[in-house]
Amino acid sequence: MMTKPIVSKDFNLEDIRKIREYNSLRHAQMTPREIIEDTQKGAAFVLKKLGKTEQADL
Repeated sequence: MMTKPIVSKDFNLEDIRKIREYNSLRHAQMTPREIIEDTQKGAAFVLKKLGKTEQADL
């Protein structure tokens, strides 16, 4: 059973490794189309978070 990785507050290289490993295991069970959709959702989420961070920094 796969569980989502827990990342540190520092978000370091080890956290990135955990996320990549988790995604590779998850993506092994998906179709190419599902992988693309999942990646797009993740990118949209990150861009939304970055936008909120930039607004808060103003």
